[in-house]
Amino acid sequence: MDLCIDVESEFHKTRGERSDTYERKLTVKLPTIEGFALHLKVNKTSLYEWDKKYPKFSNSLDLIKTEQRNRLLNKGLSGDYNSTIAKLILSSNHGMSEKVIQELSGKDGGAIEINSVKEMSDDELLGLTTPKVE
Repeated sequence: MDLCIDVESEFHKTRGERSDTYERKLTVKLPTIEGFALHLKVNKTSLYEWDKKYPKFSNSLDLIKTEQRNRLLNKGLSGDYNSTIAKLILSSNHGMSEKVIQELSGKDGGAIEINSVKEMSDDELLGLTTPKVE
C-alpha cells in the first residue's frame, strides 16, 4: 500500500510574452490485486488461493479492495480521476451500478386500474347460459 501513492506534478505547457501556462498531471497508482501479485512476483490465482487459506492474508486483500473503492469514489467525484474509468472499475470490481427507478401510473398520473378477469364456462362463452354475477 505504501507504494500506491498518487503523484501530482506540474509541467510548463507554454511560454508567452506576458504569461506562461502550466498544467497539472496526476500519475495514479491505484492499489490493485494485480499490482500486489506483481509486487510479490506470483500470479493472482495464488493470491486468491491464499485468501481462502490464510485469514491474515485475506485481510490484506480486503484492505486493497477497500482502499481502491474509497479512492475511486472520492477522486472520481472530485474530478481527480477520470469519472468514466472510476465508474467502470466500481461497477466491475465493487458491485456498484447505476440504479434506474421506474414508476408506473394510470391515466393522468393516477392509480393503475386493474380489472379482474373471471373465468367463464364454454356455455357462458357461447351465450347459452347467463354469466353469474358475484
